[in-house]
Amino acid sequence: MSFLRKLLGRKQKVISENELLEALKNHEFVFYYQPEWNLKTGKALGVEALMRWESPTRGIVPPMDFIPLLEKSKLIGQFSKFLFEQTLADLKKIQEVNPKLFMAVNVSLLQIQEPGFVELLKDTAEKTGIDMKSLECEITETQGLTQDVIESGTLDRLAALNVTISMDDFGSGYSSLAYLRKLNIQKLKIDLDFTRTLMQDTKNQTIVEAIIQLGHDLGFPVLAEGIETTEQQQWLKEHGCDYGQGFWFSRALPIDQLLVFLKNHK
Repeated sequence: MSFLRKLLGRKQKVISENELLEALKNHEFVFYYQPEWNLKTGKALGVEALMRWESPTRGIVPPMDFIPLLEKSKLIGQFSKFLFEQTLADLKKIQEVNPKLFMAVNVSLLQIQEPGFVELLKDTAEKTGIDMKSLECEITETQGLTQDVIESGTLDRLAALNVTISMDDFGSGYSSLAYLRKLNIQKLKIDLDFTRTLMQDTKNQTIVEAIIQLGHDLGFPVLAEGIETTEQQQWLKEHGCDYGQGFWFSRALPIDQLLVFLKNHK
C-alpha cells in the first residue's frame, strides 16, 4: 500500500454499521459484471459479479473497504439475501441474451458459515427460475480456510446442488494444495499478480505452467485473471490455460452495458 493511500485511509471517516444498513436500504450497492472468456473458442462463457458501493457522501467505495465490516456486523445475512436476489435477477437478463452463460459470485467464508446460506441460494434460484448449474461460488484462498469451514460441509452441499466451487486468487496463499485435497473445488483462478508480470518474469511463467498442469491433472479447468495484453493472452492459450478474464477482453460493466456487449460478442 502506497504512502498516499495510507494517508487517505487515515483521513477517511470510519464506516459504521448504521451507514451500511442505510446503504442496503437505499440500494447504494451496485454490481458490475466482467466476462470470463474461453481461450480456445474465443467466446464468452460467463460473467463474474463485482460489487461497488456508490455512496452519495463517500463516492465509489471498493469492496475491500466495506466487505470486512459487513462480515463483522449483524448485516451479513441481509447482505447475502440482497447479493443473490440482485445477481440472479441480472443473470436472468444475461441468459435471455445467451442461455449458456453462468454467473460467478464471490462469497466469504463467514457468509457460507451463516445458517441457511445454502437454502437462501437455492430458494432464490428457484424463485428467479435459474438452473443451479449456472451458478458459481468463488472462495478466496487468501482468506484462510479453517477446519470449521471444511467440516461444516457447506461447500459439499453447494456442489451437490450442481453449483460450481472455484478457488479465486490461487497461488497467493500458503495452503493451496491442502485445500485442493480437502475441499470440493472444481475450478482454479490464477491470481492476477502472476499474470501481470508473466512476460517479464520467467519464474512466473514456470509457476503458471505448473498451476495449469496441476489443475488439468486434477480434472479442473484453469482461468487466468488480469489479462491485459495480446502477448499474455497468446502465451496462456499456447500453454493450455482454459479460460481468461481481464481488460484485454472487457472491463467490468454495469448490467445494461454488459447486455449490449454480450449481444455483440455471441
